[in-house]
Amino acid sequence: MTCTSTNTTAPLPHPRASRRARTTLCATLALALFTVAGSVAASTGTSGSSKFSANQAGAVSSGPYQSLVIRGAMIIPGHGGPAYGPADIVIEGATISRIVPLDPVTLERGGDADRPQGDRVIDATGMYVMPGMIDLHTHIRTDPLPLEYVYAMKLAHGVTTMANASDRGFEAAVAEAARSADNEVAAPRMFPLHSWSQFDPEDDDPTSWTDPGRVRRNARELVKAGAHVVSVGNIAWHPELFAAVSRAVYEVGGITTVHLPPSSTAVVQAVQAAEAGVTMIEHHYGYAESALDRKVQDFPANYNFNNEIERFRHAGKVWLEAPRDTLLEDVAQRLADSGVAMIPTMSVYEANRDINRAMSLPWHNKYTHRALIDWSFPNPSFHGSYHWDWTSDDEATWTQMYRLWQELIFQFNRRGGTVGYATDDNYIWAVGGISNVRELQLMQETGMHPLEIIKSATFNSAKILRQDDLGMVRPGFKADLAIVNGNPLHSFRSMYAFGALTLEGDNMVRRGGVRWTLKDGVVFDTQALMANVVSMVAESKRGWTNPVDALFELPQ
Repeated sequence: MTCTSTNTTAPLPHPRASRRARTTLCATLALALFTVAGSVAASTGTSGSSKFSANQAGAVSSGPYQSLVIRGAMIIPGHGGPAYGPADIVIEGATISRIVPLDPVTLERGGDADRPQGDRVIDATGMYVMPGMIDLHTHIRTDPLPLEYVYAMKLAHGVTTMANASDRGFEAAVAEAARSADNEVAAPRMFPLHSWSQFDPEDDDPTSWTDPGRVRRNARELVKAGAHVVSVGNIAWHPELFAAVSRAVYEVGGITTVHLPPSSTAVVQAVQAAEAGVTMIEHHYGYAESALDRKVQDFPANYNFNNEIERFRHAGKVWLEAPRDTLLEDVAQRLADSGVAMIPTMSVYEANRDINRAMSLPWHNKYTHRALIDWSFPNPSFHGSYHWDWTSDDEATWTQMYRLWQELIFQFNRRGGTVGYATDDNYIWAVGGISNVRELQLMQETGMHPLEIIKSATFNSAKILRQDDLGMVRPGFKADLAIVNGNPLHSFRSMYAFGALTLEGDNMVRRGGVRWTLKDGVVFDTQALMANVVSMVAESKRGWTNPVDALFELPQ
Protein backbone atom coordinates (compact mmCIF):
# COMPACT_ATOMS: atom_id res chain seq x y z
CA MET A 1 0.00 0.00 0.00
CA THR A 2 1.28 3.48 -0.88
CA CYS A 3 0.16 6.65 0.87
CA THR A 4 0.39 9.90 -1.09
CA SER A 5 -1.19 13.31 -1.24
CA THR A 6 -1.98 15.26 -4.34
CA ASN A 7 0.95 17.57 -3.85
CA THR A 8 3.23 15.62 -1.54
CA THR A 9 4.25 12.02 -1.93
CA ALA A 10 5.02 10.22 1.29
CA PRO A 11 4.98 6.46 0.58
CA LEU A 12 3.71 4.34 3.40
CA PRO A 13 5.72 1.20 4.07
CA HIS A 14 4.41 -2.24 3.28
CA PRO A 15 2.16 -3.64 6.06
CA ARG A 16 4.94 -6.03 7.03
CA ALA A 17 7.49 -3.21 7.42
CA SER A 18 8.83 -2.40 10.84
CA ARG A 19 6.68 -0.53 13.33
CA ARG A 20 9.28 2.25 13.53
CA ALA A 21 9.23 2.75 9.74
CA ARG A 22 5.46 2.82 9.67
CA THR A 23 5.30 5.27 12.56
CA THR A 24 7.92 7.63 11.14
CA LEU A 25 6.43 7.81 7.67
CA CYS A 26 2.85 8.06 8.88
CA ALA A 27 3.86 10.94 11.13
CA THR A 28 5.33 12.63 8.05
CA LEU A 29 2.04 12.07 6.28
CA ALA A 30 0.06 13.44 9.22
CA LEU A 31 1.89 16.74 8.93
CA ALA A 32 1.09 16.80 5.22
CA LEU A 33 -2.63 16.17 5.65
CA PHE A 34 -3.30 19.83 6.35
CA THR A 35 -1.34 21.15 3.38
CA VAL A 36 -3.51 22.55 0.61
CA ALA A 37 -4.58 19.73 -1.66
CA GLY A 38 -3.46 20.00 -5.25
CA SER A 39 -5.54 19.40 -8.33
CA VAL A 40 -5.66 16.09 -10.12
CA ALA A 41 -3.64 15.38 -13.23
CA ALA A 42 -2.93 18.98 -14.13
CA SER A 43 -6.65 19.57 -14.61
CA THR A 44 -6.15 23.31 -14.54
CA GLY A 45 -7.52 23.77 -18.03
CA THR A 46 -6.33 26.30 -20.53
CA SER A 47 -6.46 29.99 -19.92
CA GLY A 48 -6.83 32.85 -22.33
CA SER A 49 -6.78 36.52 -21.54
CA SER A 50 -10.02 38.17 -20.49
CA LYS A 51 -11.81 39.95 -23.31
CA PHE A 52 -14.88 40.98 -21.39
CA SER A 53 -14.03 43.54 -18.71
CA ALA A 54 -11.22 44.65 -16.47
CA ASN A 55 -10.50 42.57 -13.38
CA GLN A 56 -8.30 44.28 -10.82
CA ALA A 57 -8.39 41.53 -8.19
CA GLY A 58 -4.86 40.46 -8.98
CA ALA A 59 -2.97 37.26 -9.76
CA VAL A 60 -5.40 35.05 -7.85
CA SER A 61 -8.19 35.58 -10.39
CA SER A 62 -9.00 36.11 -14.03
CA GLY A 63 -12.06 37.03 -16.07
CA PRO A 64 -14.90 37.49 -16.51
CA TYR A 65 -14.78 36.14 -20.05
CA GLN A 66 -16.96 36.62 -23.07
CA SER A 67 -17.13 32.83 -23.13
CA LEU A 68 -15.93 30.47 -20.41
CA VAL A 69 -16.52 26.72 -20.56
CA ILE A 70 -16.39 24.36 -17.57
CA ARG A 71 -15.96 21.03 -19.29
CA GLY A 72 -17.09 17.56 -18.26
CA ALA A 73 -18.38 18.30 -14.77
CA MET A 74 -20.98 16.62 -12.62
CA ILE A 75 -23.52 19.23 -11.55
CA ILE A 76 -25.27 19.64 -8.20
CA PRO A 77 -28.06 22.06 -9.17
CA GLY A 78 -28.62 23.48 -5.67
CA HIS A 79 -32.41 23.25 -5.38
CA GLY A 80 -32.29 19.85 -3.69
CA GLY A 81 -32.30 17.72 -6.82
CA PRO A 82 -29.65 15.04 -7.39
CA ALA A 83 -26.40 15.52 -9.24
CA TYR A 84 -26.31 14.88 -12.98
CA GLY A 85 -23.75 14.86 -15.76
CA PRO A 86 -21.24 14.96 -17.14
CA ALA A 87 -22.02 18.28 -18.79
CA ASP A 88 -20.34 21.38 -20.15
CA ILE A 89 -21.31 24.68 -18.52
CA VAL A 90 -21.08 27.75 -20.75
CA ILE A 91 -20.70 31.12 -19.03
CA GLU A 92 -20.93 34.44 -20.82
CA GLY A 93 -19.71 37.33 -18.73
CA ALA A 94 -21.27 36.98 -15.29
CA THR A 95 -24.09 34.62 -16.27
CA ILE A 96 -24.54 30.94 -17.01
CA SER A 97 -25.82 30.86 -20.59
CA ARG A 98 -26.30 27.16 -21.26
CA ILE A 99 -25.58 23.66 -20.02
CA VAL A 100 -24.71 20.99 -22.57
CA PRO A 101 -25.35 17.40 -21.36
CA LEU A 102 -22.76 14.81 -22.35
CA ASP A 103 -24.21 11.59 -20.96
CA PRO A 104 -24.62 8.71 -23.47
CA VAL A 105 -28.42 8.75 -23.41
CA THR A 106 -28.63 12.44 -24.25
CA LEU A 107 -26.04 12.10 -27.01
CA GLU A 108 -27.91 9.13 -28.48
CA ARG A 109 -31.09 11.22 -28.58
CA GLY A 110 -29.39 13.86 -30.67
CA GLY A 111 -27.71 15.95 -28.01
CA ASP A 112 -25.01 18.39 -28.99
CA ALA A 113 -21.91 16.27 -29.56
CA ASP A 114 -19.87 19.31 -30.56
CA ARG A 115 -18.17 20.49 -27.40
CA PRO A 116 -18.56 24.23 -26.83
CA GLN A 117 -15.44 26.35 -27.05
CA GLY A 118 -14.56 29.52 -25.17
CA ASP A 119 -11.92 32.10 -24.38
CA ARG A 120 -11.05 29.82 -21.49
CA VAL A 121 -11.82 26.14 -20.95
CA ILE A 122 -11.57 24.55 -17.50
CA ASP A 123 -11.30 20.77 -17.53
CA ALA A 124 -13.53 19.65 -14.65
CA THR A 125 -13.56 15.96 -15.52
CA GLY A 126 -14.28 13.99 -12.36
CA MET A 127 -15.17 17.14 -10.43
CA TYR A 128 -18.47 18.43 -9.09
CA VAL A 129 -19.85 21.91 -9.70
CA MET A 130 -22.29 23.37 -7.18
CA PRO A 131 -23.60 26.88 -6.56
CA GLY A 132 -21.33 29.11 -4.53
CA MET A 133 -22.28 29.05 -0.86
CA ILE A 134 -24.00 31.99 0.79
CA ASP A 135 -22.94 32.72 4.38
CA LEU A 136 -25.75 34.73 5.94
CA HIS A 137 -23.86 35.76 9.07
CA THR A 138 -20.11 36.13 9.35
CA HIS A 139 -17.50 38.54 10.69
CA ILE A 140 -14.53 40.31 9.13
CA ARG A 141 -13.25 41.52 12.53
CA THR A 142 -10.82 44.43 12.77
CA ASP A 143 -7.10 45.13 12.41
CA PRO A 144 -4.66 43.44 12.64
CA LEU A 145 -6.64 40.71 10.83
CA PRO A 146 -6.14 41.44 7.11
CA LEU A 147 -9.31 41.69 5.05
CA GLU A 148 -7.45 39.81 2.31
CA TYR A 149 -7.10 36.88 4.70
CA VAL A 150 -10.82 36.81 5.51
CA TYR A 151 -11.83 37.03 1.86
CA ALA A 152 -9.32 34.42 0.66
CA MET A 153 -10.40 31.86 3.24
CA LYS A 154 -14.04 32.29 2.25
CA LEU A 155 -13.44 32.08 -1.50
CA ALA A 156 -11.07 29.13 -1.17
CA HIS A 157 -13.83 27.12 0.51
CA GLY A 158 -16.54 27.93 -2.01
CA VAL A 159 -18.24 30.93 -0.37
CA THR A 160 -19.26 33.48 -3.01
CA THR A 161 -21.66 35.64 -0.98
CA MET A 162 -21.64 36.77 2.61
CA ALA A 163 -23.77 38.93 4.87
CA ASN A 164 -21.04 40.31 7.07
CA ALA A 165 -21.22 42.35 10.23
CA SER A 166 -19.89 45.87 9.72
CA ASP A 167 -17.05 45.25 12.16
CA ARG A 168 -14.91 48.07 10.71
CA GLY A 169 -17.73 50.57 10.40
CA PHE A 170 -20.77 50.69 8.14
CA GLU A 171 -19.34 53.17 5.67
CA ALA A 172 -16.21 51.04 5.22
CA ALA A 173 -18.34 47.89 4.82
CA VAL A 174 -20.44 49.46 2.06
CA ALA A 175 -17.27 50.62 0.31
CA GLU A 176 -15.81 47.10 0.46
CA ALA A 177 -19.03 45.66 -0.97
CA ALA A 178 -18.75 48.07 -3.90
CA ARG A 179 -15.11 47.12 -4.47
CA SER A 180 -16.07 43.46 -4.58
CA ALA A 181 -18.91 44.17 -7.01
CA ASP A 182 -16.44 45.98 -9.29
CA ASN A 183 -13.87 43.14 -9.02
CA GLU A 184 -11.34 45.52 -7.48
CA VAL A 185 -10.68 43.06 -4.67
CA ALA A 186 -10.65 39.26 -4.51
CA ALA A 187 -13.65 38.81 -2.26
CA PRO A 188 -17.14 37.32 -2.10
CA ARG A 189 -20.06 39.59 -2.88
CA MET A 190 -21.10 41.32 0.33
CA PHE A 191 -24.27 42.44 2.06
CA PRO A 192 -23.13 44.39 5.14
CA LEU A 193 -25.31 44.20 8.24
CA HIS A 194 -26.45 47.23 10.17
CA SER A 195 -28.49 47.27 13.35
CA TRP A 196 -31.75 49.17 13.58
CA SER A 197 -30.20 52.41 14.72
CA GLN A 198 -28.99 55.80 13.61
CA PHE A 199 -26.45 55.45 10.78
CA ASP A 200 -26.08 59.08 9.74
CA PRO A 201 -24.01 61.08 12.27
CA GLU A 202 -25.79 64.22 11.08
CA ASP A 203 -29.23 62.83 11.91
CA ASP A 204 -30.62 65.45 14.27
CA ASP A 205 -33.28 63.16 15.73
CA PRO A 206 -31.80 59.79 16.81
CA THR A 207 -34.85 59.14 19.03
CA SER A 208 -36.88 58.61 15.84
CA TRP A 209 -35.43 55.08 15.68
CA THR A 210 -37.61 54.04 18.61
CA ASP A 211 -40.71 55.82 17.29
CA PRO A 212 -43.05 53.31 15.57
CA GLY A 213 -44.50 56.19 13.57
CA ARG A 214 -41.15 56.88 11.87
CA VAL A 215 -40.29 53.28 11.06
CA ARG A 216 -41.04 53.21 7.34
CA ARG A 217 -39.05 56.37 6.60
CA ASN A 218 -36.07 55.12 8.55
CA ALA A 219 -36.27 51.69 6.94
CA ARG A 220 -36.23 53.21 3.48
CA GLU A 221 -33.20 55.38 4.29
CA LEU A 222 -31.28 52.55 5.94
CA VAL A 223 -31.78 50.12 3.06
CA LYS A 224 -31.00 52.83 0.52
CA ALA A 225 -27.72 53.50 2.33
CA GLY A 226 -26.65 49.89 1.69
CA ALA A 227 -28.02 47.96 4.67
CA HIS A 228 -29.86 45.20 2.82
CA VAL A 229 -29.70 43.12 6.00
CA VAL A 230 -30.94 44.89 9.14
CA SER A 231 -30.31 43.39 12.57
CA VAL A 232 -33.15 43.94 15.03
CA GLY A 233 -31.89 42.24 18.19
CA ASN A 234 -31.31 45.61 19.80
CA ILE A 235 -35.05 46.36 19.78
CA ALA A 236 -36.26 42.97 21.05
CA TRP A 237 -37.22 44.76 24.26
CA HIS A 238 -40.03 46.55 22.35
CA PRO A 239 -42.43 44.03 20.69
CA GLU A 240 -44.46 46.60 18.76
CA LEU A 241 -41.37 48.32 17.35
CA PHE A 242 -39.80 44.94 16.57
CA ALA A 243 -42.80 43.88 14.49
CA ALA A 244 -43.13 47.24 12.76
CA VAL A 245 -39.46 47.29 11.76
CA SER A 246 -39.55 43.68 10.53
CA ARG A 247 -42.48 44.49 8.23
CA ALA A 248 -41.16 47.84 7.05
CA VAL A 249 -37.67 46.66 6.13
CA TYR A 250 -39.12 43.83 4.06
CA GLU A 251 -41.58 46.15 2.34
CA VAL A 252 -38.77 48.43 1.16
CA GLY A 253 -36.72 45.53 -0.24
CA GLY A 254 -34.46 44.48 2.64
CA ILE A 255 -34.51 41.65 5.14
CA THR A 256 -34.24 41.49 8.92
CA THR A 257 -32.16 39.21 11.10
CA VAL A 258 -32.16 38.72 14.83
CA HIS A 259 -29.79 37.45 17.48
CA LEU A 260 -32.25 37.22 20.38
CA PRO A 261 -30.24 38.26 23.44
CA PRO A 262 -31.03 36.40 26.68
CA SER A 263 -31.53 39.82 28.22
CA SER A 264 -34.70 40.26 26.14
CA THR A 265 -36.15 36.77 25.61
CA ALA A 266 -38.64 37.37 28.42
CA VAL A 267 -40.17 39.93 26.04
CA VAL A 268 -39.54 38.47 22.56
CA GLN A 269 -38.49 34.84 22.15
CA ALA A 270 -38.05 32.92 18.88
CA VAL A 271 -41.68 32.04 18.17
CA GLN A 272 -42.78 35.60 18.92
CA ALA A 273 -40.01 37.02 16.72
CA ALA A 274 -40.96 34.67 13.89
CA GLU A 275 -44.64 35.50 14.09
CA ALA A 276 -43.80 39.21 14.23
CA GLY A 277 -42.28 38.86 10.76
CA VAL A 278 -38.50 38.79 11.22
CA THR A 279 -36.85 37.23 8.15
CA MET A 280 -34.33 35.00 9.88
CA ILE A 281 -33.28 33.96 13.37
CA GLU A 282 -29.55 33.50 13.98
CA HIS A 283 -27.82 31.09 16.32
CA HIS A 284 -29.59 29.11 19.05
CA TYR A 285 -31.15 31.85 21.17
CA GLY A 286 -34.85 32.12 21.90
CA TYR A 287 -35.91 28.61 20.85
CA ALA A 288 -35.75 26.87 24.21
CA GLU A 289 -37.20 29.98 25.85
CA SER A 290 -40.23 29.58 23.55
CA ALA A 291 -40.96 26.21 25.17
CA LEU A 292 -40.59 27.16 28.83
CA ASP A 293 -43.56 26.64 31.13
CA ARG A 294 -42.93 30.18 32.38
CA LYS A 295 -41.63 33.19 30.49
CA VAL A 296 -38.30 33.50 32.29
CA GLN A 297 -35.31 31.18 32.28
CA ASP A 298 -34.19 29.93 35.68
CA PHE A 299 -31.36 32.41 36.06
CA PRO A 300 -29.54 32.15 39.41
CA ALA A 301 -29.74 35.16 41.71
CA ASN A 302 -26.13 36.13 41.02
CA TYR A 303 -26.40 35.89 37.22
CA ASN A 304 -24.83 38.81 35.37
CA PHE A 305 -25.58 39.08 31.65
CA ASN A 306 -22.42 41.12 31.09
CA ASN A 307 -20.28 38.28 32.44
CA GLU A 308 -19.74 36.28 29.27
CA ILE A 309 -18.88 32.99 30.92
CA GLU A 310 -22.18 33.14 32.79
CA ARG A 311 -24.04 34.25 29.67
CA PHE A 312 -22.82 31.33 27.58
CA ARG A 313 -23.04 28.81 30.40
CA HIS A 314 -26.73 29.51 30.92
CA ALA A 315 -27.43 29.82 27.20
CA GLY A 316 -26.72 26.10 27.11
CA LYS A 317 -28.57 25.25 30.31
CA VAL A 318 -31.86 26.76 29.19
CA TRP A 319 -32.23 23.99 26.61
CA LEU A 320 -32.27 21.44 29.41
CA GLU A 321 -35.05 23.38 31.16
CA ALA A 322 -37.35 23.32 28.12
CA PRO A 323 -39.98 20.55 27.91
CA ARG A 324 -38.73 18.33 25.09
CA ASP A 325 -42.11 17.59 23.49
CA THR A 326 -43.11 21.24 23.49
CA LEU A 327 -39.80 22.26 21.93
CA LEU A 328 -39.70 19.60 19.22
CA GLU A 329 -43.38 19.63 18.33
CA ASP A 330 -45.24 22.84 19.15
CA VAL A 331 -42.30 25.23 18.80
CA ALA A 332 -41.01 23.52 15.64
CA GLN A 333 -44.46 23.67 14.05
CA ARG A 334 -45.15 27.31 14.90
CA LEU A 335 -41.75 28.34 13.60
CA ALA A 336 -42.31 26.47 10.34
CA ASP A 337 -45.81 27.93 9.94
CA SER A 338 -44.50 31.47 10.47
CA GLY A 339 -42.28 31.46 7.38
CA VAL A 340 -39.16 32.47 9.31
CA ALA A 341 -35.77 31.12 8.24
CA MET A 342 -33.54 29.34 10.75
CA ILE A 343 -29.82 30.22 10.57
CA PRO A 344 -28.08 27.84 12.99
CA THR A 345 -24.32 28.81 13.02
CA MET A 346 -23.39 25.62 14.89
CA SER A 347 -19.70 25.79 14.00
CA VAL A 348 -18.99 28.89 16.08
CA TYR A 349 -20.30 27.39 19.33
CA GLU A 350 -18.72 23.97 18.92
CA ALA A 351 -15.85 24.96 21.22
CA ASN A 352 -18.34 24.85 24.09
CA ARG A 353 -18.57 21.06 23.67
CA ASP A 354 -14.81 20.49 23.89
CA ILE A 355 -12.56 23.49 24.39
CA ASN A 356 -9.30 21.51 24.26
CA ARG A 357 -10.26 20.18 20.83
CA ALA A 358 -11.15 23.64 19.58
CA MET A 359 -7.86 25.18 20.71
CA SER A 360 -5.65 22.41 19.31
CA LEU A 361 -7.18 21.76 15.89
CA PRO A 362 -4.34 20.99 13.46
CA TRP A 363 -5.15 23.71 10.95
CA HIS A 364 -4.49 26.47 13.49
CA ASN A 365 -0.76 26.09 12.93
CA LYS A 366 -0.76 26.85 9.22
CA TYR A 367 -4.04 28.57 8.39
CA THR A 368 -5.25 30.42 11.50
CA HIS A 369 -4.05 34.00 11.71
CA ARG A 370 -2.33 35.01 14.92
CA ALA A 371 -5.02 37.63 15.63
CA LEU A 372 -7.74 34.99 15.73
CA ILE A 373 -5.77 32.91 18.22
CA ASP A 374 -5.05 35.94 20.41
CA TRP A 375 -8.72 36.96 20.34
CA SER A 376 -10.01 33.45 21.06
CA PHE A 377 -7.61 32.63 23.88
CA PRO A 378 -9.38 33.06 27.26
CA ASN A 379 -9.42 36.74 28.11
CA PRO A 380 -12.24 38.76 29.73
CA SER A 381 -11.33 41.73 27.52
CA PHE A 382 -12.43 40.06 24.27
CA HIS A 383 -15.91 39.03 23.19
CA GLY A 384 -16.22 35.28 22.74
CA SER A 385 -13.07 34.51 24.79
CA TYR A 386 -14.80 33.19 27.88
CA HIS A 387 -13.34 29.70 28.34
CA TRP A 388 -11.69 30.10 31.72
CA ASP A 389 -13.22 27.92 34.45
CA TRP A 390 -15.12 26.21 31.63
CA THR A 391 -15.91 22.89 33.26
CA SER A 392 -16.61 19.36 32.13
CA ASP A 393 -20.17 19.98 33.32
CA ASP A 394 -20.39 22.94 30.93
CA GLU A 395 -19.15 20.75 28.09
CA ALA A 396 -21.65 18.03 28.96
CA THR A 397 -24.45 20.59 29.06
CA TRP A 398 -23.54 21.94 25.63
CA THR A 399 -23.23 18.43 24.22
CA GLN A 400 -26.80 17.69 25.35
CA MET A 401 -27.88 21.11 24.13
CA TYR A 402 -26.47 20.37 20.65
CA ARG A 403 -28.51 17.16 20.45
CA LEU A 404 -31.69 19.09 21.18
CA TRP A 405 -30.74 21.98 18.91
CA GLN A 406 -30.00 19.64 16.03
CA GLU A 407 -33.24 17.73 16.61
CA LEU A 408 -35.15 21.02 16.51
CA ILE A 409 -33.48 21.92 13.20
CA PHE A 410 -34.47 18.51 11.81
CA GLN A 411 -38.08 18.82 12.99
CA PHE A 412 -38.34 22.38 11.66
CA ASN A 413 -37.00 21.27 8.28
CA ARG A 414 -39.29 18.22 8.22
CA ARG A 415 -42.30 20.45 8.78
CA GLY A 416 -41.42 22.61 5.77
CA GLY A 417 -39.39 25.29 7.53
CA THR A 418 -36.61 27.06 5.64
CA VAL A 419 -33.13 26.26 6.96
CA GLY A 420 -30.47 28.72 5.82
CA TYR A 421 -26.73 28.71 6.23
CA ALA A 422 -24.27 30.80 8.23
CA THR A 423 -21.22 30.42 10.44
CA ASP A 424 -20.73 33.54 12.63
CA ASP A 425 -17.08 32.63 12.24
CA ASN A 426 -13.82 34.34 13.07
CA TYR A 427 -14.89 34.10 16.69
CA ILE A 428 -14.47 31.39 19.39
CA TRP A 429 -11.79 29.38 17.52
CA ALA A 430 -13.98 29.15 14.41
CA VAL A 431 -11.83 30.06 11.39
CA GLY A 432 -13.55 31.56 8.35
CA GLY A 433 -13.76 29.24 5.36
CA ILE A 434 -12.81 26.15 7.34
CA SER A 435 -15.88 26.77 9.49
CA ASN A 436 -18.00 26.95 6.36
CA VAL A 437 -17.18 23.32 5.64
CA ARG A 438 -17.52 22.34 9.29
CA GLU A 439 -20.99 23.90 9.33
CA LEU A 440 -22.05 21.53 6.55
CA GLN A 441 -20.81 18.59 8.61
CA LEU A 442 -22.69 19.75 11.69
CA MET A 443 -25.85 20.20 9.64
CA GLN A 444 -25.48 16.58 8.58
CA GLU A 445 -25.53 15.62 12.27
CA THR A 446 -29.12 16.92 12.39
CA GLY A 447 -30.24 14.12 10.06
CA MET A 448 -30.70 16.33 7.02
CA HIS A 449 -29.74 14.79 3.68
CA PRO A 450 -26.58 16.18 2.01
CA LEU A 451 -28.74 17.48 -0.85
CA GLU A 452 -30.90 19.37 1.67
CA ILE A 453 -27.78 20.77 3.29
CA ILE A 454 -26.37 22.07 0.01
CA LYS A 455 -29.81 23.49 -0.74
CA SER A 456 -29.70 25.34 2.59
CA ALA A 457 -26.26 26.76 1.84
CA THR A 458 -27.16 27.86 -1.69
CA PHE A 459 -30.76 27.95 -2.96
CA ASN A 460 -32.44 28.56 0.40
CA SER A 461 -29.97 31.22 1.45
CA ALA A 462 -30.37 33.03 -1.88
CA LYS A 463 -34.14 33.10 -1.38
CA ILE A 464 -33.75 34.32 2.20
CA LEU A 465 -31.45 37.08 0.96
CA ARG A 466 -33.96 37.90 -1.81
CA GLN A 467 -31.37 37.34 -4.54
CA ASP A 468 -33.28 35.28 -7.08
CA ASP A 469 -30.39 35.03 -9.55
CA LEU A 470 -28.13 33.25 -7.05
CA GLY A 471 -28.13 29.77 -5.59
CA MET A 472 -28.53 27.48 -8.61
CA VAL A 473 -26.48 26.03 -11.44
CA ARG A 474 -28.88 26.86 -14.23
CA PRO A 475 -28.94 29.06 -17.35
CA GLY A 476 -29.87 32.63 -16.49
CA PHE A 477 -28.37 32.47 -13.00
CA LYS A 478 -25.22 34.26 -11.88
CA ALA A 479 -22.01 32.34 -12.46
CA ASP A 480 -21.30 31.98 -8.74
CA LEU A 481 -19.93 28.46 -8.54
CA ALA A 482 -17.65 26.13 -6.59
CA ILE A 483 -15.75 23.52 -8.59
CA VAL A 484 -14.93 20.76 -6.13
CA ASN A 485 -12.19 18.19 -6.70
CA GLY A 486 -14.37 15.44 -5.30
CA ASN A 487 -18.00 14.69 -4.53
CA PRO A 488 -19.29 16.76 -1.59
CA LEU A 489 -22.42 14.59 -1.49
CA HIS A 490 -20.19 11.66 -0.59
CA SER A 491 -18.27 13.64 2.01
CA PHE A 492 -18.29 17.33 2.84
CA ARG A 493 -14.69 16.87 3.98
CA SER A 494 -13.74 16.96 0.30
CA MET A 495 -14.40 20.70 0.41
CA TYR A 496 -11.65 21.53 2.88
CA ALA A 497 -8.73 23.24 1.15
CA PHE A 498 -6.47 20.47 2.44
CA GLY A 499 -8.79 17.72 1.20
CA ALA A 500 -9.26 14.30 2.78
CA LEU A 501 -7.77 10.84 2.54
CA THR A 502 -9.20 8.20 0.23
CA LEU A 503 -8.07 4.80 -1.00
CA GLU A 504 -7.64 4.43 -4.75
CA GLY A 505 -6.66 0.87 -5.59
CA ASP A 506 -3.63 0.16 -3.44
CA ASN A 507 -2.80 3.82 -3.00
CA MET A 508 -3.82 6.02 -0.10
CA VAL A 509 -4.19 9.51 -1.55
CA ARG A 510 -5.43 12.88 -0.43
CA ARG A 511 -8.04 14.35 -2.72
CA GLY A 512 -10.39 17.24 -2.54
CA GLY A 513 -10.56 20.93 -2.08
CA VAL A 514 -12.57 23.51 -3.96
CA ARG A 515 -10.26 23.87 -6.96
CA TRP A 516 -11.80 27.01 -8.45
CA THR A 517 -14.42 29.40 -7.16
CA LEU A 518 -16.36 31.66 -9.53
CA LYS A 519 -18.13 34.87 -8.60
CA ASP A 520 -19.87 36.84 -11.36
CA GLY A 521 -17.89 34.78 -13.87
CA VAL A 522 -14.54 35.76 -12.33
CA VAL A 523 -12.41 32.64 -11.79
CA PHE A 524 -10.50 32.48 -8.51
CA ASP A 525 -7.58 30.08 -8.25
CA THR A 526 -8.03 28.64 -4.78
CA GLN A 527 -4.49 27.29 -4.59
CA ALA A 528 -3.14 30.79 -5.18
CA LEU A 529 -5.54 32.14 -2.56
CA MET A 530 -4.40 29.58 0.00
CA ALA A 531 -0.74 30.24 -0.79
CA ASN A 532 -1.40 33.86 0.14
CA VAL A 533 -3.15 32.73 3.32
CA VAL A 534 -0.17 30.61 4.34
CA SER A 535 2.15 33.57 3.76
CA MET A 536 -0.03 35.98 5.76
CA VAL A 537 -0.33 33.54 8.65
CA ALA A 538 3.41 32.87 8.75
CA GLU A 539 4.16 36.59 8.73
CA SER A 540 1.64 37.23 11.54
CA LYS A 541 3.37 34.64 13.74
CA ARG A 542 6.93 35.80 13.19
CA GLY A 543 8.52 36.24 16.64
CA TRP A 544 5.28 35.25 18.38
CA THR A 545 4.69 32.52 20.94
CA ASN A 546 1.38 30.70 20.72
CA PRO A 547 -0.26 30.97 24.17
CA VAL A 548 -2.04 27.66 23.61
CA ASP A 549 1.21 25.69 23.68
CA ALA A 550 1.78 26.39 27.36
CA LEU A 551 -1.64 24.94 28.22
CA PHE A 552 -0.47 21.47 27.21
CA GLU A 553 2.80 21.49 29.14
CA LEU A 554 3.09 19.38 32.27
CA PRO A 555 2.52 21.48 35.42
CA GLN A 556 5.63 22.42 37.41
